[in-house]
Amino acid sequence: MKKNSIIILASAAMLAATVTVSACAIRNAAKQKAGAPVVNRETVTTKVTKEINDGQNPVMNFTGNYYGGRACITVEPEGTNNANITVVWGDSYNTKAVWTMSGAFDEESTSVVYNDGIKKVITLNEKGDTISEELLSVGCKGVFVFSYDGITWDDFEENIATGMVFKFGNSVEEVCTTILPGDPVETTAEPVKPTSTPAPTTTPVPTSTPAPTATPVPTAVPEATEPEVTEPTAEITEPAHKTAAEITGEYASGRATVTINAADPDNVMIKVVWSDSADTKVIWRLTGKYNEDTESILYANGVKKVITYAADGEAECEEVCYTDGNGIFLFSYDGFTWDDYNESIAENMVFIKTA
Repeated sequence: MKKNSIIILASAAMLAATVTVSACAIRNAAKQKAGAPVVNRETVTTKVTKEINDGQNPVMNFTGNYYGGRACITVEPEGTNNANITVVWGDSYNTKAVWTMSGAFDEESTSVVYNDGIKKVITLNEKGDTISEELLSVGCKGVFVFSYDGITWDDFEENIATGMVFKFGNSVEEVCTTILPGDPVETTAEPVKPTSTPAPTTTPVPTSTPAPTATPVPTAVPEATEPEVTEPTAEITEPAHKTAAEITGEYASGRATVTINAADPDNVMIKVVWSDSADTKVIWRLTGKYNEDTESILYANGVKKVITYAADGEAECEEVCYTDGNGIFLFSYDGFTWDDYNESIAENMVFIKTA
């Protein structure tokens, strides 16, 4: 995979006062503007600091990459107050959904309303090159709300990012926690106080009539010192791929547990145990080769069994459902997802490493 290096320049002097914004009101107003039905939702209040622009595109204050779950949002300025936004959502190891959209930045609500969104699904090969691109929809509508806590995205078409906050960071690991919007973050910059005017020099009273002296020139009042603006930079780097040794261990999600033994990367052994009820368990056993480049294991030899237990805990009945199951395990920084092509039993689940 290619490593991206994005230099983020953020230059702004901040006022001390903060402006309270209702995210619910922003979304409703945006939906009316975009022609979508208004839905009453819980009001989320976020305090943000209003920027002094001096002709600079205000989107410069939010330029960069933001992460949430398996998605990344990239924000770039355009012109004097427009934003170009790209959302990349990893569907599986070789497919990703990509949205592109743009809109004017509203400084009062720190939001971007769009109605020109384009959604595509891109399929990649093992080297990460695009092999197909499918256009799904055009004219998508929604709103992005910006704060110093991150970005929320209200997608009016699918509501795919409901309850998510996309956090700015240098990498996925830095911001991979799932949080809800509403925790305000106040960010204010205290301006440097100007140097005080020096007190005038007192003229001493003469004891005798002295010779006339020249009137001293008053000391000039120093100009106020402007706050120094720092331009931070951040390099966006991708996390290192997991090795076979790193994926070895035990994982859990819901009523399922998974044991992975990757001592031999060419023949990784996987066992999945799913508790159907108090007296029934479903067990899958399979093997496959670990591909470190794509952080995935493809398999085509899965064996599924359903085991029924007696009251004393002894196996009473064992039924073999199939012996040619196929699918893929896709690993990431927080665990893995399992795409079972036979039943899709683990759809939308993430298995987290426990040991």
